[in-house]
Amino acid sequence: MNVLTEALANSEKIAIVGHIHPDGDCVGSCLGLRRYLSDNMPEKDVTVYLEPIMKNLQFLHGSDMVSPMEDAAGFEGDLCISMDVSSTDRLGEGIHAFQNAKRTLVIDHHVTNPLFGDSNCVDKEASSCCQVLYELLDDEKISGECAEALYTGIVHDTGVFKYSCTKERTMQIAGRLMSKGLNTAEIIDRSFYQKSLLQTRVMALVVSRAEMYLDNQLFLGVLKNEDMQALHATAADCDGVIDQLRLVKGVEVAAFAREDKPGTFKLSLRSNGTVDVSAISSFFGGGGHRMAAGFTVSAELEDIKSQLTAMILLQL
Repeated sequence: MNVLTEALANSEKIAIVGHIHPDGDCVGSCLGLRRYLSDNMPEKDVTVYLEPIMKNLQFLHGSDMVSPMEDAAGFEGDLCISMDVSSTDRLGEGIHAFQNAKRTLVIDHHVTNPLFGDSNCVDKEASSCCQVLYELLDDEKISGECAEALYTGIVHDTGVFKYSCTKERTMQIAGRLMSKGLNTAEIIDRSFYQKSLLQTRVMALVVSRAEMYLDNQLFLGVLKNEDMQALHATAADCDGVIDQLRLVKGVEVAAFAREDKPGTFKLSLRSNGTVDVSAISSFFGGGGHRMAAGFTVSAELEDIKSQLTAMILLQL
């Protein structure tokens, strides 16, 4: 009996929560688990609490049945399952459901996870939370809709199977999910590659202004709050920017600083192998993986640049 089966055994009212600004892996794992439970344990009362799901992920089954994260404050039940959340501060308003539940379970893959649940299943070698979740499920009971959600999450956290976190087991699991009848080309295009006109304009603006540092080994793009206001852009419209910055030839680290409100920046970091960006992110109170991490900080942009370049230089 694994930790998920054990936690579910005596739980009737269940909350599933993801991290703030949910990405493909977070949404995929939350919706995948909910679908699995509704397919195989329909007697259980399961609610998913998430911040607004990005448009490119709204094709996933169950995305229209997600409850707003702020509603988590009203949850009182047997079990709260945290999916793809590296620490309690990343739960946002979902922390209320976590605190109100009689029991908590953490399912994750972040190397910085401190094991903050009553029970924890954190595989720091796994490509994604969806991969960790798959290992806890009965493959024979995974429906096409559940498989679609899990496959989408794996696609996103592996960069369509390009990142170094993609191992043999990752591909084996992807193959098993494909066998459920998935249209994988459509999933990848709709959730990963296709961009709206606004997303394309945001990316064009950031890339056109991005600057090189550390002998062209750091490529840093910035989107000021005033730019977001002028473009009527949200955080979701910045999806994919950091991955584009990472692709520039010769770059070891890509960084994207998005000013969500005046003086507060959300930093996304990507490494091409040499630099452990999770260590840098942890210093600023964030989290992530060796190759992909992020943090939020309130400071002057020039101070952020100075600290960031200094910490990257120590690893080059």
